[in-house]
Amino acid sequence: MRKLSYIALFIFGLLLGASLAYITLQKVIASRGGIGMHGFVATANKVLQQREITELLICSKLAMNAGHKIDNISLNMRLNTLLKPYDNGHQRAFYVLVYIKGYAFGVANSIKDKIKAYDDYACQTQYSWLLKQEH
Repeated sequence: MRKLSYIALFIFGLLLGASLAYITLQKVIASRGGIGMHGFVATANKVLQQREITELLICSKLAMNAGHKIDNISLNMRLNTLLKPYDNGHQRAFYVLVYIKGYAFGVANSIKDKIKAYDDYACQTQYSWLLKQEH
């Protein structure tokens, strides 16, 4: 009987410990902003609908493919301004930027005639500030 008590106590302790660990882990995840995949996907989809952001990134990649130097500081400042409304205080805007940049660069890389696409997107007129000026 004593052995059965120890086994029951051991199993009860395992269940109690697992429950407390699960609750604590959920509180830690919630305090750090949550896993937030649902919110991330919705946010990324909203950003994808903004042509200004995607076309800016596509134009930057097309310019790089053509051998032009990009003014990265101006590009990053513009993107930070455009993505600031999507920041939730836990770097969501940064993660959305990484996702959108990958998407836009993939689109730019899949274009066959990159020089024609650079003209079709009107990159030179829309984003004249994008190319780095030589001193």
